[in-house]
Amino acid sequence: MRRVLFASLFAFIATGLSAQFTTDQYTYKKSINLKNSNSWAVGGGFSNFIMHGDLRSIGTGNQGNFWNFGGYLYVDKMFNPLLGLEFKVNYNKISGGAQYFSDIYEVLYVDNTQITNNLFFDGRAYGAEMNLIFSFSNLYEHLSRKWHVSGYFGMGYHQYNSRLFERNPDGSKDLLVDFGFNPARNSVRQASSIYLTTQLGIKYRINKRVDIEFRPSWYFNYEDHLDGAISNKQDWETFFVNHLGVTIKLGKEKVFTIWGDDDVKDSIASPSIDLIDTDGDGVIDQFDKDPNTPKGVAVYANGIAVDSDGDNIPDYKDECRFEKGPENNNGCPVLGDRDRDGIPDRKDKCIDVKGLEKYEGCPDGEALRLTEVVEVLNYSKNIYFDTASNQIKSATYYTMLDEVANIMLKNPNVSFSVSGYTDDRGEESYNQKLSERRANEARLYLIARGVESDRITAKGYGEMNPRYDNSTEQGRQLNRRVEIKSVGPYKKKTKVIIDRD
Repeated sequence: MRRVLFASLFAFIATGLSAQFTTDQYTYKKSINLKNSNSWAVGGGFSNFIMHGDLRSIGTGNQGNFWNFGGYLYVDKMFNPLLGLEFKVNYNKISGGAQYFSDIYEVLYVDNTQITNNLFFDGRAYGAEMNLIFSFSNLYEHLSRKWHVSGYFGMGYHQYNSRLFERNPDGSKDLLVDFGFNPARNSVRQASSIYLTTQLGIKYRINKRVDIEFRPSWYFNYEDHLDGAISNKQDWETFFVNHLGVTIKLGKEKVFTIWGDDDVKDSIASPSIDLIDTDGDGVIDQFDKDPNTPKGVAVYANGIAVDSDGDNIPDYKDECRFEKGPENNNGCPVLGDRDRDGIPDRKDKCIDVKGLEKYEGCPDGEALRLTEVVEVLNYSKNIYFDTASNQIKSATYYTMLDEVANIMLKNPNVSFSVSGYTDDRGEESYNQKLSERRANEARLYLIARGVESDRITAKGYGEMNPRYDNSTEQGRQLNRRVEIKSVGPYKKKTKVIIDRD
């Protein structure tokens, strides 16, 4: 059972940390150019071991405190200003005694022995651990200057030769058990255990090459014999180690990954460089997967041109944006010529009646006008938005709204609906209100262009009716939309004036 709990705790910590690191919500006032920074460091120093089990190193009554000193060495690798990995080796003297206020209880596997004030243990331990490094300082504002705080979370393994003694009134001592020499164990000369650790590192930067660090650490030991005593009362052993040492940052660059310098201009990403947008689509080159889209083309948040029908032909190249079709047919479905008037069905507005090309497949201008009225009654347009915003995404969509307004003004006898939607991220109640704001934003824009207000209804639907997969960024972008549709004929309301004379 204890093994399962131990493994579960480690898995919980690792999962929790990784969940934090995959989020895209963190933004920094400044950022560091990792190509011009050092990411490797070595360090070492002195340590102080404090046992907390059946026997303890501090507060042990008549025997006084047990001061256990040792040393440690480590190698750090930072992957970015937030995350890194550490390999550390440790050596410590270990010792402790019974607390003066301890209850008297039995020590297992040692005949006629109880926890009393005259028991103590000593030995030495050495081992290694692997720690995940997480920068607390850089979590909220990148580039620490003098002080830096980080957390270390990991697992390790150590071997030790704990020996339990009983001190006699005359000052002599009797050996009760030696875990460094026990033929009953698989490892005859050593006892051993794995452990979990969580540590808080506080660094002060001396210069560009050297830091000093104080690191208090908490350890959870899997076995119950690190202090030389096994009992039914204290079978979850913990110990603390305080570290004080020096960090040497390796590499030829002037900046280490977790630190920043105002005077090192080439290591700090310039805001003017960060904000370059070559194709003018509103997505900076650093995040633009296609930085050469033509100007004015509608794009997703990653800079890829919008492809409404998902046929891998962007809308600006697709003559049938809402119908899938092959590239060799300009993105339109392959259709025939139903009325055999020589005009393909996809360009023929009167596909069941033979017509002329100048009337777009209709026999005369009147027939063409009637089909255009039908088209308006089936009109649909989508406008897209950024995450958590009711601001229209780019100037491209304002142009599209202008197009919608022109159609409305040319067809004053048709009513329209504006429906707002969101992706599935965030609270449902928030998304509902956000969708309503988006619908109203588009409606007010159309009214400002001269469309009668009672011809346009606006309603929000929140996360309902997703048109695309919300598990992808591209799908979520397409779901953050407003749909504008024609809904039927419009009859203008007339005021009735009653003459009371």
